[in-house]
Amino acid sequence: MYKLSIDAMSGDLGSSIVVEACSAFIKDHADVELHVTGKKEELETLTHYERIQIVDARDVVPMDAGIMSVRRKKESSMVKAVTMANDGIVDGVVSCGSTGAFYTSAMLFLKRIEGVEKSCLMAMLPTYNKKGVALLDVGANAENTAEQLKDFAIMGHVYAKNIRGIQKPKVALLNIGSEAKKGDEVHQQTYQLLEEDEMIDFVGNIEGRDILLGEVDVIVTDGFSGNIALKTCEGAASVLMKMVKESMMSSLSGKIGALFAKSSLYSLKDQFDYKSVGGALMIGFEKAVVKAHGASDAKAFYNAMELAYQMVKMDVVTQMKEGLKVSWKY
Repeated sequence: MYKLSIDAMSGDLGSSIVVEACSAFIKDHADVELHVTGKKEELETLTHYERIQIVDARDVVPMDAGIMSVRRKKESSMVKAVTMANDGIVDGVVSCGSTGAFYTSAMLFLKRIEGVEKSCLMAMLPTYNKKGVALLDVGANAENTAEQLKDFAIMGHVYAKNIRGIQKPKVALLNIGSEAKKGDEVHQQTYQLLEEDEMIDFVGNIEGRDILLGEVDVIVTDGFSGNIALKTCEGAASVLMKMVKESMMSSLSGKIGALFAKSSLYSLKDQFDYKSVGGALMIGFEKAVVKAHGASDAKAFYNAMELAYQMVKMDVVTQMKEGLKVSWKY
């Protein structure tokens, strides 16, 4: 039986969407047990399910919580969910609370993989060829060493191979140019380390303009650059969709054309919809940790739970440990 702890209280839309997602998830997965943290009166509907345990948590971590604030919130739904993972009660944890607060909770109350200096946040981005690409780090760390970026590459490689089923994932380093000597000292050192690593298929540097083409499967970067790249892609996609809509609605012929292209436009919109992705992974920890979008509805939260479930079922954390050990030998 795979066990997940679910933070029901920290998202923008409250506990109702989590209750809906958990109800659907437990019906669809006969091999799952859920431990849902939150105010028990708001989670009463879930008590009807035999494989759902309610853990009463009267406090909520605010969206702007700092390290000391999170440390003091040990009775919060978020911290209780993370603590259960650290105590071995569950195999993975899901929350749609503040990214900073959730990451801080994991850093304070959950063990990192032995030898990993820094964990990171990984997000899946849609691509032109519809394959998608894993980008990491996208905001957990402002700065990283070359050795840390190499660890990110190994963990991204293992994820792409085991969760996405890509036999030989192509790994690239985000940089200001494609040449090997581009970038600062850290990026040049990282390039050399990745090129020497026999475990991964390193294909060199990749520029920001090529992120969404889908020619690689994993893109490694520091959290500062990765967060800017992620939000730039999200913003560009949003603006592009608005421009297309406004252009088509500006004339009668455009409106008629929009009717014929309706299904194609919805398909394009769905490719950039965070609800279908589920969430971002906080990797480098001893347990599967998934951060759902703060504004997740029931569909998005369900998909975040599915991501955590697949991570646990495929035992990806153990495989990351093994991959890192092999890499560190070189």
